Amino acid sequence: MTKNFFHSTVFKIVALMFSVSFLAIVSMFSSVFISDGAQSDALAVNVAGSLRMQSYRLASKAQALDKSAQELDEFYQLIDDFDHDLTTGVLVNQQALSDTGELAKQQTLVNNHWLSSVKPMLIAVYTESSPDTRQLNQTIQTFVDEINLLVERYQNHAESNIATIRLIQSLALFCTLILIALAMIIVNRHIEQPLSKLTQVARQIGRGDFTVRADDSGKDELSVLAHTFNTMSDSIYRSKSQLEDQVKRKTLKLSRSNESLDLLFKVSRKLNEIDPTSVDFKPILTKLAKVTGIKDIDLCIMTAQGSGPYEHLMTANKDLPDKCVKHQCGDCTDHNDLFPASTAQMRYQLTLGGENYGVLVVQPEDNMLLDDWQHQLFESLAEQVANGLRMKHQNEQNRRMALMNERTIIARELHDSLAQALSYLKIQVTRLQRLHKKENVQEQIEEVVDELKTGLGAAYSELRELLTTFRLKLDGQGIKAALEQTISQLKTRSDDFVFELGYAVENIPFSPQEEIHLLQIAREAIQNAFYHSKGDKISISLHSTAQSEVILTIADNGVGIPEDPNKLNHYGLAIMQERSRNLKGELSVKRNSDSGTTVAFCFIPEYAIQMALKT
Repeated sequence: MTKNFFHSTVFKIVALMFSVSFLAIVSMFSSVFISDGAQSDALAVNVAGSLRMQSYRLASKAQALDKSAQELDEFYQLIDDFDHDLTTGVLVNQQALSDTGELAKQQTLVNNHWLSSVKPMLIAVYTESSPDTRQLNQTIQTFVDEINLLVERYQNHAESNIATIRLIQSLALFCTLILIALAMIIVNRHIEQPLSKLTQVARQIGRGDFTVRADDSGKDELSVLAHTFNTMSDSIYRSKSQLEDQVKRKTLKLSRSNESLDLLFKVSRKLNEIDPTSVDFKPILTKLAKVTGIKDIDLCIMTAQGSGPYEHLMTANKDLPDKCVKHQCGDCTDHNDLFPASTAQMRYQLTLGGENYGVLVVQPEDNMLLDDWQHQLFESLAEQVANGLRMKHQNEQNRRMALMNERTIIARELHDSLAQALSYLKIQVTRLQRLHKKENVQEQIEEVVDELKTGLGAAYSELRELLTTFRLKLDGQGIKAALEQTISQLKTRSDDFVFELGYAVENIPFSPQEEIHLLQIAREAIQNAFYHSKGDKISISLHSTAQSEVILTIADNGVGIPEDPNKLNHYGLAIMQERSRNLKGELSVKRNSDSGTTVAFCFIPEYAIQMALKT
């Protein structure tokens, strides 16, 4: 911990700041201390310099002729002042500061000379009547030279203090410059350069380059930060790689799902739009092998009642096993053996509604296991193919039933119309043959011939009506278009009739069987009114009630239906009643109170019955 602390950049900066601050404080304290000691140097120089003047003044006073009491006092006052300046005050203080140096020696020499020779000589000269002035002057001159030397010592002492202050300031400035340079080097090496590299690394990481590395060889904070940057970059790179791998896996999974759904959609569309027997399953099987990655796939298609396939498709070039050549398909079509233990094959039965239409055999490479999505795709495709074949089988059954129903309708129509007319004609022919054997029956023969003509005309009319009925078809435009077509055909035969059509069942989903029967009932009633009512207006109405009941009414303004219409075979009432029973409805034919006939038929459509059962 302590070792890392000394490598800290913050510690280095703080140490440099402390060093600069400590150097400045020491420099200032030293300057203050020296300046404090040198503040009396100028005064000492002045006082020492004044001693020379005082020496000359004492010599002058000692040699003066006027030696009155006042002059004597002044003379001794001058001696006391000189003695005071020399032995007390600033000179003594400066001497004490200088300790035992040259200044102290010179000060002691001047003091000793003053006390031992100069001062006694001045007093002696002043008190004697005939003093030796020549010696006094020489002594004073020697003393003044010593004072000059003392002044020079004081001056040197002051200059030494100033030089010391200058030296301290210079050293402080030099050291400060060195510390500043050292601080700049440290900042540049340990702060600016690492920060610049970290900034560059951060920019490269920001651009997505997570392979770049920062220099983390040091032990300071920026090295720790660089190490953290590297660790963070490695973590981001690993996370990015993991996310990219996940995205690739998800993309691959979505791509497989998309291909699988596209394959299933195409198979479903082909099976629904085209007869399954005419569908080429080879491209579908090839696409399935490409999507799943399984190269060896077999598709065997058979009829619901068959025991062997009528079509065997393969995606791999291989020789068929003997059981396939001999159509021994029991092993593959076994519904309880999806994953046989004897082989690595997987078999998906084309089974729907308890009927088997074949099998899809998958042979993975190297006995590997299928993934869940592959297994689901094979199951879905097998179900789609089975559903298409099932629909084809049901469509064939429906066509057979429709053909049988149509044949039954044709037989009933022929029986109710042409068969009865031909029977009647046969009876008349037999009657005519018997009349030929008799005599005087010419009038009866002519009557029978007239009846034969009338019967043949009626049979021919019935035949035309049957042909028109048998040509009737619904081409997808609905009942309304078929009724309009019927009205147009009748208008071409006669312009005497006015037709009114009221159609209000556009939103009712009739089944094809309901459309056929409803249209046949309407056509039969319209044709009866057109040919037999002897009126000029026919109203057709088709609407529904709130109880989902559909009501068909055909009304005319003719002579009205006879009281016993069943005796007349021209009206086709039996046919209409038969169709009404097929729709589980009620048919009523009644004569209007004023004129004309109204045929009414009502029933509940199949969709309404199913809705009622659900609720």
